Amino acid sequence: MRAGSYNRNFDKTATLIKAHGKLLRQTIGTYIQNAHDAEDVFQETTLNILERFRIGKPVEHPKAFMLQTARNECVNFYRRTEREANRDIDLSAFINRGGFGGGVSIADDQHQEVVAQEIWDVVAEMGSIYLDVAELSVKGFTAPEISERLGVAEGTVKSRLRKIREKVQEYLEISAAPLNDQKSSSQ
Repeated sequence: MRAGSYNRNFDKTATLIKAHGKLLRQTIGTYIQNAHDAEDVFQETTLNILERFRIGKPVEHPKAFMLQTARNECVNFYRRTEREANRDIDLSAFINRGGFGGGVSIADDQHQEVVAQEIWDVVAEMGSIYLDVAELSVKGFTAPEISERLGVAEGTVKSRLRKIREKVQEYLEISAAPLNDQKSSSQ
């Protein structure tokens, strides 16, 4: 894309944002009550809109597109804040204490925080679809409630929970195995 074309797209986008900026801020304000957070979300929305128009993707209804982008950024904001707030919640629902072998018990206070972070890392590596299910499950939601909140089938939720438990259990068994067992299994 030539520089002149980029500048024209930027000017058009800036004009659209200026024309609909008040509506975008009102939309964001209905979802985000804190003024500072709302401003952050507005900036993220603006960046996403600029990026979309910068790469030249056509948009049939710019106003509707910008409003939907603002709503999506509000949802992303809430997901991020919930994830950050729930990092320290009890993960015992995913741990089969009877099957947890090795020298360190998850019940030991000094290891609880480290193990919890490692478990969250394992779940995060599985992907956001599993992370969302795990977070709701740990908060105490049932499979039908999680299904309703995420808009997926109840069977899908149960399957994801089972996969999360298996993956966490596998990780705990590997990390708790004595060093000579880990060496022999890697040879």
